[in-house]
Amino acid sequence: MTAKLFRRVPIAIVSAIALLLTACGGDGSGGGGDLTTVVVWDRASSQADAKKAYFEEWNKAQGAEAGIKVNYEPQAADKYEEIVRVAFQTNRGPDIFHTPSSQMGGFVGAGWVQPLDEIVDQGVLDSAKRYLGPSSELVWEGKPYAIPTTLAVNRLVINTELFEKAGLDPEDPPATYSELVEASKKVAAVDKGKTFGMALRTKWVGFRQWDVDLMVMASSPDLTNGMFNRATGKYEMMHYADVVKALRQLEADKSAYPGTATLDSDAATAAFANGEVAMMINSGFVVSAMKAVDSEVEIATAPLPVADGAELVRMPMNAGYPYGISGTTEDTDAAGTVLETLVSDDVQQKIAEEDVPPVSPAVWDSPVMKDNEELQLFRPTDLDEQWPKNPNAVVPIEGKDLDQTIVALVTDTSLPIDSTLQDLQQRYNDAYATAVENGEVDPSEFTG
Repeated sequence: MTAKLFRRVPIAIVSAIALLLTACGGDGSGGGGDLTTVVVWDRASSQADAKKAYFEEWNKAQGAEAGIKVNYEPQAADKYEEIVRVAFQTNRGPDIFHTPSSQMGGFVGAGWVQPLDEIVDQGVLDSAKRYLGPSSELVWEGKPYAIPTTLAVNRLVINTELFEKAGLDPEDPPATYSELVEASKKVAAVDKGKTFGMALRTKWVGFRQWDVDLMVMASSPDLTNGMFNRATGKYEMMHYADVVKALRQLEADKSAYPGTATLDSDAATAAFANGEVAMMINSGFVVSAMKAVDSEVEIATAPLPVADGAELVRMPMNAGYPYGISGTTEDTDAAGTVLETLVSDDVQQKIAEEDVPPVSPAVWDSPVMKDNEELQLFRPTDLDEQWPKNPNAVVPIEGKDLDQTIVALVTDTSLPIDSTLQDLQQRYNDAYATAVENGEVDPSEFTG
């Protein structure tokens, strides 16, 4: 790397190592007789269960023929990033691992993950080329470091029954912030105290990125998550003002699901699945979440709402659950073989059977997917664009960071919007300029 992309986050090493030893089933360097052992780490989930079962069978046939044994080891979902960081800091990293997109810049700068262009077959990379452009979070210095396997295509998700009870037409959904607020108010008025228009999951770590930023980015083609403008090379936090005002209005009208300040993603999704909430900004992953609790809610989807007077120009999405090869693996060829299998259509077919949206167009056209009407609502269109990478994770900030500030603005109506955003914008621009000047950040990764 020509510029430092990683800023180490302080970790309580003693307790974290204890967590790692509990979670870790291998150090990635083992062997099994004449077999090369490849350790794969993933975030625990229903799709991880499907992959684990797949590799248990793969080891008996394809793996044995190739001289490879895969140890597929799901890790605690809520501690995953911490487990990975400590593993590499203590030289216990796996050979292949789920590499969260937002952390990729840090992992590349630390040498924990290596470029794939000379390891995996070009056809494998070409199969995901739509999501591996120069501005992708998975591409650094023009080289791909991970391959995605799922799609988080984002929509306004609507409970059709609650909409119709409120006199609203799911085929004519709210397209602007003010229409969203009005629709939410109408739903809440039908059965006061029992049904609500929106659920604001501010306690969720992804609230700002997935619920707030998406609605702003939908009408601003150059903005990234965090309101960094790739055209100007500056943070433009004032873009948050309109959406913050709209979300505050939901609270003022009492049309937001109760307990906004403490509501996390699981509780919000459960409320939607139970028929208590009419609308959520969510991705296709909501389908598996609803089926897991046998929800009977019928859903429709709509484009992301935009600010009044603005035009919808894109729907930012994320090609998620990417996988990369460790920078410390001892057998790159074996790791490459396993990675190609992990991201293959065969494995994506298995996760699709768990109601998880895949990347592969061929799997989208498979019988199991064609019969899944709910997932087809989240099939990517030309308007869906992989959101570009941003410098948020590699710029050190003192004081309240971006996520903390946006949550505070939504939940604390006494906090002034404009001056708070101006202060946030100044602090981030100053920090970014300093990092560039010191050679800690390469601005060409985030502009253009």
